[in-house]
Amino acid sequence: MEDHLIRLYLTVKRMLDLLENISGNTDRLAGKSQSKVYFKNDVMNVLGISESTYKRYVKQGKLKPARIGSMDIYQEEHLQPIIAELRRRGRM
Repeated sequence: MEDHLIRLYLTVKRMLDLLENISGNTDRLAGKSQSKVYFKNDVMNVLGISESTYKRYVKQGKLKPARIGSMDIYQEEHLQPIIAELRRRGRM
């Protein structure tokens, strides 16, 4: 019986250590995620492109959405290269 209690204690202690580690990492990552988030329609408006152009850019890999269900989501820093390219070409 005592052996089981010791193993249970060690398991719970490991779980607590892991949870504290996860909590610390989450807090650290939360500070990095201060960039603006854009949805598909926002991206089309910012870039001044139609839906067909949007779909073509995704297919070509120029835009790489993070998908949550059926929603396409972008962070601001991921849009900077395509914005720079469109400005260079004089399309923005």
